[in-house]
Amino acid sequence: MNKQKIALTLGDPAGIGPEIVLKAALDNKVREKCLPIIVGDLEAANKIKDIADINIEFDVISDTKNLVESDKVFFIDLGIVDGYDYKIGEIDGRCGLASYKYIEKATQLAMDGSVDAIATSPINKESLKAGKVPYIGHTEMLASLSDSHDPLTMFEVDKLRVFFLSRHVSLREACDMVKKDRIIDYVIRCSAALKKMGVEGTMAIAGLNPHGGENGLFGWEEV
Repeated sequence: MNKQKIALTLGDPAGIGPEIVLKAALDNKVREKCLPIIVGDLEAANKIKDIADINIEFDVISDTKNLVESDKVFFIDLGIVDGYDYKIGEIDGRCGLASYKYIEKATQLAMDGSVDAIATSPINKESLKAGKVPYIGHTEMLASLSDSHDPLTMFEVDKLRVFFLSRHVSLREACDMVKKDRIIDYVIRCSAALKKMGVEGTMAIAGLNPHGGENGLFGWEEV
């Protein structure tokens, strides 16, 4: 099988992630390009399948070796919320912990070469906190799980790529992080990362945004 294997994390079981993932895994455009493998709780997936009336069949697997493509969607079942009574749309620590465990497993699969890449779905910061998960978002989780120091976060829209100098910090901390040496370091690292992806273009450094959102943006437009 020549298609790349992509691990899809199910997201917070009580959130919108499961519905998004199930529909994405069924999308013909996705299946033409790659082999999606959902990482999550089968019970949670079946719950959403019934609620949203999604016509999907799962092939539960324990590893990603020797997979034979079919109409079914491959699923690695972690069973974290099995038998647990949670409500869709509500903050729940058990669901927050489950969403982290899905990311943890997907990252392990990527790190040992069992999948070619991972795609994550929505998680809930309040549920993560309630579940005593010591990370506020995907970037911090992936940095720790992959033992990476100060990773880069990039958004892509058409030909525009946007990097963030700071993430998930207060405005005071964001201001403190806008230093000449740090900006120079990020320009060099962002440029190198883009060139690895075969992207050439022009970089602009945006000013500090004091009105909320992410701060210290780098924009790279392909030319």
